[in-house]
Amino acid sequence: MKSSKLQLLCGALTIALALPLALMGCGESQPLPLAQRYPGPWHDDLHIGISRALVKNKIRGCGEYKYRPSIKDSGEYLVHCSADGARWSAYIVWEHSGAVTGPHAPDPSL
Repeated sequence: MKSSKLQLLCGALTIALALPLALMGCGESQPLPLAQRYPGPWHDDLHIGISRALVKNKIRGCGEYKYRPSIKDSGEYLVHCSADGARWSAYIVWEHSGAVTGPHAPDPSL
């Protein structure tokens, strides 16, 4: 049982350390601006991978969401969520791992 807990802790620690690197662009001198990393248009259809990740991470206030896929990493999305269609929160979602970061303030240029 201790081995399972240790593996879970190591996995969580790995994700926690890897997420900032993924957002920075891993070794690039300058990270891509959001508009370039997640080019438009916005998609507002149901995406089962994004929905599962949001539920898995107990993200609330996403009755409505829109998303843009990353041009750099398959399965990575910039997601804007809203409960009322007026106030939005931004998240980065990794469909394959189910990891989510946020909420972040949405970039007004998008």
